[in-house]
Amino acid sequence: MKKSFLCTLFVFSLVFAANAQLSSQAKVSLLTCGSGTEFYESFGHSAIRIKDDSLGIDLAFNYGIFDFSTDKFYFKFAQGRLPYMLGVVPMEYFIGEYQNYGRSVVEQVLNMTTEEKILLYNMLVENYKPENRYYAYDFFRDNCATRVRDMIQKSMEKPFFSSEELSNPLTYRKLYYKYTNNQLWWRLGIDIALGARTDKKLKTWEYMYIPFDIENQIDTSLFEGKVGGFVLETNTLCKQTADPVQVALVTPNICFWLLFFLVLLLSIVEISKGCYIKIFDIIFFGVLLIVSILVAFLWFGSDHYATKDNLNLLWANPLSLFVLVLLKKTPNWLIYLFGACVLVSFLCFGIFPQHFNVAVFPILLVILLRLFAIANSKNKWLNFRR
Repeated sequence: MKKSFLCTLFVFSLVFAANAQLSSQAKVSLLTCGSGTEFYESFGHSAIRIKDDSLGIDLAFNYGIFDFSTDKFYFKFAQGRLPYMLGVVPMEYFIGEYQNYGRSVVEQVLNMTTEEKILLYNMLVENYKPENRYYAYDFFRDNCATRVRDMIQKSMEKPFFSSEELSNPLTYRKLYYKYTNNQLWWRLGIDIALGARTDKKLKTWEYMYIPFDIENQIDTSLFEGKVGGFVLETNTLCKQTADPVQVALVTPNICFWLLFFLVLLLSIVEISKGCYIKIFDIIFFGVLLIVSILVAFLWFGSDHYATKDNLNLLWANPLSLFVLVLLKKTPNWLIYLFGACVLVSFLCFGIFPQHFNVAVFPILLVILLRLFAIANSKNKWLNFRR
């Protein structure tokens, strides 16, 4: 262990020496790591490998590092103000970590000139300085993948990543749907938290916020007039052994449609018996209020780009507070206003620019049912016991 530590210390002192220069035999590679078992690992991970045997260098530059010991870690993460940073480790440590978790690592050796490799290396070393290594993480626009994309692009004599318009472009939301087919509960939570900006149509350049899309695009990039010429060779450094996450037996869609039919039955019983069962509304509108506070906080109280302009606030509405407190005493005008907001929400299933998760549809129906039940308990529009 002592020998390994001294070896690592020597490598780092060599790498960050001011006069260190890569040789013509140096190799630069894009590293793409496979999915893990956690939700945040569903999209893979990107890093840059710099290898120069003549200098004894074999390092992974990784922009996905953050410190769990950061003061107020979770609050800063929710605010979008948690600092991420560039980390550097010997390649054997980088590979070992992913092997331990059963995640693959694929290396694509890049076709770069010696001058471009030196420039990239120098930029990475400069970026690793304490005053430069930290950055404000943004899931879509500034993350471990986009940083790798941008550093490679800046080091090239001629830019090669395309920024062309696509004939049938995807959005941020539809693109992350590709990698979360088995994470439907997480997908619902993310869809509620993210706003209309998530449904912006993307250019090819913007697809590369996901590591797997950098891997795909870099292998088909035009280089010296040849398709795929930017990748000299592709090597699987360790294989994927982690099992994919299994789809939950009770998906959000099934769960909330069951809830809707139970609430429909409850409402019919209330109307037929001329009664009002308030305990359900206390729980339901209490949960709805918590969701509305979270959505409002992420919109107005955070720096997250994608949580702004969130139309989920139409149904996860702060008016829930008044309904929760007043229940049967809720004035009709407030019930009508809340109901109108919910009805407008249905336009997000095909007309409005923001896309709602399909599991939200039965939730909207439940809200309308309960608003009607409250109004009916006051006004006795329907009373089969007359």
